[in-house]
Formats: sequence, structure tokens, C-alpha cells
Amino acid sequence: MGRTSYGTQSDDEVTPSAKGSGMPFFSMGLGAVILMGAGVGYLSVHDTGSNLRAGSSITEEAQTAQTSAASLATTLDTDDADYFTCPPGDYLGHTDADKAVQKARLQKLQATLASYGYQKNSRESTTYQTRGYATYESQAWLKPEECSTLVDETWDATSNGYYQYKNDDVPDSVTKMVSSSFPFEFHLNWKVASTSFPGYLWCEYGTFTSVGTDTDVSSGYSTVAAVRNPVKRFLSAMGEELERSVNYYCPSGYCTFDNDYWQGDTTLDKYTHQTTWFKYVSDSHETGVDMSLLPKIISAFVHDVKCNYYTYASEHFTTQADFVTQNSGEAADLDLVMQLEDVDSGFTELATLLGHTESGNCDLSDSNTADDKPGGIPSENEMMEVLSGDDDLMREICLMYAQDFICFDYDLPSACEGLF
Repeated sequence: MGRTSYGTQSDDEVTPSAKGSGMPFFSMGLGAVILMGAGVGYLSVHDTGSNLRAGSSITEEAQTAQTSAASLATTLDTDDADYFTCPPGDYLGHTDADKAVQKARLQKLQATLASYGYQKNSRESTTYQTRGYATYESQAWLKPEECSTLVDETWDATSNGYYQYKNDDVPDSVTKMVSSSFPFEFHLNWKVASTSFPGYLWCEYGTFTSVGTDTDVSSGYSTVAAVRNPVKRFLSAMGEELERSVNYYCPSGYCTFDNDYWQGDTTLDKYTHQTTWFKYVSDSHETGVDMSLLPKIISAFVHDVKCNYYTYASEHFTTQADFVTQNSGEAADLDLVMQLEDVDSGFTELATLLGHTESGNCDLSDSNTADDKPGGIPSENEMMEVLSGDDDLMREICLMYAQDFICFDYDLPSACEGLF
């Protein structure tokens, strides 16, 4: 049996047709993006990851980017400015010039967010200071002022003994896979075939040891991770939360405490007090989700992720830039990042990296499909249809996952072109 790809990235699946007006105005020039609404100018790679993937020469643009980045000291907190960068390493063919442009885009994005009136939230975590780069979940990443207030502060003060906001780190329960026969470790990334990659890796590369993500990378070992289109991953995470909250169903079957930390009514009560979306589905267990409420449900999910609120299973929305680093202290370099949309090429690149000849007998089977689940919740296509008709919501998602778009070479939906 041959390998199975999860499909290619298709513009018509993520590209809305209508333009909204909820963000500052952006003027487009040929091969460039000039940011006008935030009071700052920035010449960027032309909206997409395709230039970076093609290995284009952008030395002049990189010099412009470096000059722009240096000037940000007066705009950003000087203690944080250098943390707005991509996870370290040589992956996806990025040159030093590419990395300079990526860093400048991320830093300029923070200036744009500041122009919206966004602020640091002192209640969020600061792992980035040790790791060496910030992510959306970091205290340094600017967010709306309203996000400093939880959904239910009274309940939080009396009943919440756990997180208020998602950590800027890989979730506590994740383990990484360290090969016993080849010098590499694989970093699982939730909602990126994380239940399917182990089967392929066991088949192709033999046994692995699962170790904590605070374990240092062994000398001479390569680090490997997979990523996915950020919009599709967001919708997949939404589906995951709805399966759990409506159907009480998890990837391994009906949710249990031992496998999934599910606590029945206690978990449902947490949803009530920690989210703005659960009220729209709280009575849907017997009847399924009311599809007429889907726009409100999606909007509420976007709001909660934008504010980085923590609730049960909310780590599925954690940015991929968090997931790809899995060691304590300063982030180890990534050696290979494969895109799920072109996973066969990624597998070939992995084999080349390890000096291994692919067997041709192993594939990546999707073990967490809608066919395995009870139903009663919207499909990803139904959610995408709603999202594609709301440019403002699409832009909010792009802002939340800007780092994943920039660092992992994903094209922006048309609603987000020129946004960063």
C-alpha cells in the first residue's frame, strides 16, 4: 500500500469572495504590500509563502526589512522586540534573507496591533523569554484590552484552580516521539494528523520512545514536525471542541477521565464559565447543533481564541509555532518541517535527511475522521462556508495565526491579503 496524502492546498477552499470593512485600509502595489491604516509603511514578500518556497532572491527586500525592524525599538517594548521571530532552524528552504523578512513582518505586525489599541496582558505566560521567541499565546503578543478580563471573573476567583489563559508552550500532556533506530525525534502537533503520524512512523522507522517535551534534544539528533493550513486547522479544532462539548466524544471514543481528562458535568460547567460559545450549544447533546446559530458559534470561538482564553481542550487552538518546539530552555533548531498538504514530499525529505530508503509499504491513514463520530455538529465545509462569507472574521483568524502563515509558508486567504 502506498502513502496517502491529505490533499493539496486549494485557494477556493479558503478564499472568501466579498470584502468587509472591519480592519484598517491596506493599499496593494505590484509585488508589495504597503500598510496605510496603521500609520506605518512596510514592504513585504508578496502576500504569500510561494516566494519563500521558491527560494527567490530577496536580498534588497531583506535589507529593507532589517532597517524597518531596527526602527521598531521606539514602537515596541524594547525588551520584547527581538522575540517576534520564527521558530529557529533551517526548514522549508528559508534563507537568511527570508528569515529577515519574516522577522520584520512579525515585528511590524505588533506595531499594527498597537495601532488598534491592543495591549500586553500581564496575566498571560512568559515562556517565550526562555525559549527565545514569542507566539500568540505569549504575554508579549498584543491583544484587545478586553481580553485581560475573563468571561466570568467571579467564578474564576472561587472555583477555578487551573489555567486562565493558554500557555505559550506546547501543552502539558504532549509527548514527543524519539526514534530508537534513526537519529531524529518527531514533534506531534494537535490537529495536524497527530493520531495518524505515529502509525506511519512506526511502520517506516520502527520503534520510538515517548518522552516529555521538556526533554533536551539528543546530540546529533534532528528535529522534525508537521504543520497545516492555519484556517483549516482552526476549523478542525472547532470541530474537536464541539465533538467533546456536544457529543462527549474524543478521538479514542467517548470521552473518559483516564484517556481525556473528561469530568462530565464538571467539564461542562467549566465551558459555561470559561467560554462565550458554549451557551449556543449547551442544550445540543440530544438534538445536535442548531445550524441557524452557526455564525454566532464561529464568531464566539474566534473571540475566545483571540483572547487566548483557556478551557477544556482549548489547546487544540494553540499556534503551531508553539507545538513545533519541544524541549526545555532555549528552543532547539528545527531541521525539517513538512506541510500536511504535501506530506508525501515531506516523507521523502525525511528519508533523505536520515539516509533511509522508503519502503513504499507505509501510509498516513486518517484515524480521526467524521465517519467515526456520532454526528450532530457542523462539518468543516459548513463552517468554512460561513467563514468565507465573513471577511472580518477571516481577518481575525489570520491575525491570530499570522506567525503560522508567515513562518510555515501558507498563502493568505484573499480577505487577509495585505494584512501583514
